[in-house]
Amino acid sequence: MKKVYFSLLGFIVLSITMATAQAAPQAKIIERGYYTFTENSERLTSPLSTSGYVTRGEAELVKDTQRIPLEIGRLFGFRFKIFGIDKNIKVIPLELVVVHPEMKKPDGTTSSGYRYNIRLKLNNGMVEDKVGYNINEDFEMVEGEWQFEFLFMNKTLLKQTFTTYLQEK
Repeated sequence: MKKVYFSLLGFIVLSITMATAQAAPQAKIIERGYYTFTENSERLTSPLSTSGYVTRGEAELVKDTQRIPLEIGRLFGFRFKIFGIDKNIKVIPLELVVVHPEMKKPDGTTSSGYRYNIRLKLNNGMVEDKVGYNINEDFEMVEGEWQFEFLFMNKTLLKQTFTTYLQEK
């Protein structure tokens, strides 16, 4: 009888492991670089971001690159796809962690990044979306490395790094 019990327990553990492996999402970056807004964009307040704002709107890729020349109005980031999730699951909870060169804000405080939780809607076990940063203020014109990282259940699902630099005049 013990042999059957251990075999059944092994089967249950194997089944749970296989179900967990199948449920773990996969992700890939489709494109990265700097973009231009193609239609009306809107700037909304967002206390979690470094500037205190987010800009939303449709954008198209200008240049596929990880080196971003700094200028006011520059939008940079990446488009990504998350897939391999059970088709019955409707949303995926993620944490976005952005680390950037230290910025000194007009109020005298400094920032070197931000993080917040998001829930992306899934369609047939996948989602395609974009994330980025729009430089709108002089204090955001800092050279250095930017890292965008999506965490799923406290593990890195997707990571993209950019380097910003000042252009010679």
